[in-house]
Amino acid sequence: MVGVAMSARRLVRALAPFMCLASLSAAGPDQRVPEAVKKRDATAVRELLKQHADVNGRQPDGATALHWASHWDDLEMTRLLLREGADVNAANDFGVTPLSLACTNGNPSIVEALLSAHADPNAAMGTGETPLMTAAHTGSLAVVNLLLSGGANVNAQESGQGQTALMWAVAEKHRAVVRALVAHGADIHTRSKSGFTPLLFAARGGNLDIVGDLLAAGAKVTDTASDGSNALLVATVRGQVAVAKLLLDKGADPNASGAGYTPLHWAAGSWETELTGPRGIETSRDEEWTSLRGVETGKQELIAVLLAHGANPNAPLAKTPPRTGFTVAFRSLAGATPFYLAAMAGDAVTMRTLVAAGADPRLATKDNMTPLMAAAGVGRVLAETRVTNERSLEAARLAAELGNDVNAVSTAGDTALHGAAHIRADTLVQFLVDRGARVNVKNKRGETPLVIAERTVAAGSAPVIVRTSTGDLLRKLGAFP
Repeated sequence: MVGVAMSARRLVRALAPFMCLASLSAAGPDQRVPEAVKKRDATAVRELLKQHADVNGRQPDGATALHWASHWDDLEMTRLLLREGADVNAANDFGVTPLSLACTNGNPSIVEALLSAHADPNAAMGTGETPLMTAAHTGSLAVVNLLLSGGANVNAQESGQGQTALMWAVAEKHRAVVRALVAHGADIHTRSKSGFTPLLFAARGGNLDIVGDLLAAGAKVTDTASDGSNALLVATVRGQVAVAKLLLDKGADPNASGAGYTPLHWAAGSWETELTGPRGIETSRDEEWTSLRGVETGKQELIAVLLAHGANPNAPLAKTPPRTGFTVAFRSLAGATPFYLAAMAGDAVTMRTLVAAGADPRLATKDNMTPLMAAAGVGRVLAETRVTNERSLEAARLAAELGNDVNAVSTAGDTALHGAAHIRADTLVQFLVDRGARVNVKNKRGETPLVIAERTVAAGSAPVIVRTSTGDLLRKLGAFP
């Protein structure tokens, strides 16, 4: 037994070195240096380096000490780590390098130190984003110039949307960076996967100076995205009135309709959804949500300049403009004119402007919907509009005065009175009846105005009949179910 015990002890001693190695391997990489830099403990970092701790040790996500030094904008630590042999091109699990982080911070001193240590200016993240794109986004001209001098590819495109550093600089309105990139050969005609050029990004963002710079550099005023939107339409949709005026002065076609609608269609209408309607998102006027529900600030100025440059006030809509947010399907707007869309928006001011410019106020859509019907509320989704009953009455009154027939019937069998009953606008109901509207017309769903006025539909339940002031008024005027 003693001999067996001695043999066992000798075996343990023989295997001990291998067991220690296995233990070290199981412990994983040496993370002490990156942890110390992460904690901004310079004293600990120096002590660890004296002990020959791994300067390139990685954390679970692949981050090294040099990543953390760049992140903290610590130039002294960056230089120390580089002297100790830190891998300048180490990438974490997302492909992010120390140089990328320095570009995020816009720190030219650290960028210069990394480039001097042979950091790759074209090392891209997993998304294809290069340091130059990052710098263009953050807007440091000094960093951009260092990268360009260091060999950065000025026309690289990220993999998600195919966008370039120039597009990012334009979108962030960094004019000096835009100029530097163009001067170093950035292609102003490159398109993203959605067909957007730098000019289209500038038109959307509304930076007049950058738009002018791009046009001066040779950008085409006719640039058009994959969905048919040209620069003028993009500027109009975003409410960029000054940019729209410049583009028109440079020869943009106000009647281009590749997207299925013209700038005048959008400018004349109102495009709310449930996200931008009366119960939707309220944001400051410099937020994009505001512009996406229709032109507000400068609307009349924009309409006037479009008309002055030859916009057709009677152009028929070929395609309903897309709306941002969720929306109940509207009736088709095919064939709608700018005047019709203004009536639908309850905008009597725009209606008068368009008529003065030659708009025919009686033109209907392909579904035989008249401007009067649109003004009166036919097809309106109440949660998706900010049009008040007072504005509806004003627009309807104007449409009627301009020759719209109060008893015209749409393809679906609706009349203007069906719309007024739907929005429960008592004064509008009275107005239409006073002008001769018939109160008992049934649409193709078998509904009279009274049925619509007294029907309430709750989400997830069957319609119920309730007494309403509109219904009472219609009964008094001779209506029956």
